[in-house]
Amino acid sequence: MSILDRILLVLLTLGSLAVAVLLLLLGAGVLGSWPSIVITDAATYPMYTIIVAVVFGLFALRFLFYRWARPQEDYIMLPGDHGFIRISFETIRQLSNRTGKSVRGVQEFDTRVRNGQAGVLLAVRVRVMPDIDITQMSAEIQQAVKGYVEQTAGVTVERITVNVVELASHTPNKNTRAWAE
Repeated sequence: MSILDRILLVLLTLGSLAVAVLLLLLGAGVLGSWPSIVITDAATYPMYTIIVAVVFGLFALRFLFYRWARPQEDYIMLPGDHGFIRISFETIRQLSNRTGKSVRGVQEFDTRVRNGQAGVLLAVRVRVMPDIDITQMSAEIQQAVKGYVEQTAGVTVERITVNVVELASHTPNKNTRAWAE
């Protein structure tokens, strides 16, 4: 969500909160008799006006505090001899990328790391070279990345999902010329 979207969301939320307070005061009869001329239903149905005001207010408060929830942890904690060791997901991602790029047949490699129940979950996006056995290469990626991350970082890798997104195109030789008409 961009900063402009956040500003607009806050402005819309504050406007909805103001409408909710106005409706609540109108339904309770605090504003007097002039709103009944403008909104005739508010004078005849004060209970419905109060219910609508409460619903508007709850929605407004929900969207006002939408992004203030506790951010998800982007590290894993391991017990050490003299305290805890925190290893960031970015470090695990770099370890995985370094290992995955070294597998034969891989042209591009990127990893996403998430918390699992007993360790981390790795989602890998791979762009492979043509004429490579994709299933064998994927199994090799899973084995190499799992072994390296667990050995180097001491983190348990629950699962590695390999997503082969596309085949790499052959790069033309420097000596070949483009056809010009």
